Amino acid sequence: MSRIKLFRIISIAIMILIFWFSHQNGEESLKQSNFILQYLKEFLDIFNLGIRKLAHFTIYLILGSSYFLSFKSLDKKSVIISITLTFLYACTDEFHQGFVPGRGPALKDVFIDTLGGCLGIVLIFLFFNSNKKPIIK
Repeated sequence: MSRIKLFRIISIAIMILIFWFSHQNGEESLKQSNFILQYLKEFLDIFNLGIRKLAHFTIYLILGSSYFLSFKSLDKKSVIISITLTFLYACTDEFHQGFVPGRGPALKDVFIDTLGGCLGIVLIFLFFNSNKKPIIK
């Protein structure tokens, strides 16, 4: 299986996982977050909101990276398309949450999600282009 097909499959799998998380009603989502929170509080004493936002950032970092790695050419055009796809999926995810009991859309989550995706995309772009000409002339 080629790298491109593999990362397209991973992108779709992550999108399904995000959809499943977003489809949980507020009580189920809070219960799941509280399970993770209890586990992490024992070791790190982190607050619930921080964990949820970090989860948003991290899963979209992985999604954005996966989008980018699914392109044949890892160039600037692929960066722009990958960031756009990450942003659009974050928007649709928040829209979806507007229909789930106990959940609601939040513009700040779109920002956090997109920022996570951008970081993953840029880090991979820089890694693959580190031996080439400078990015900015």
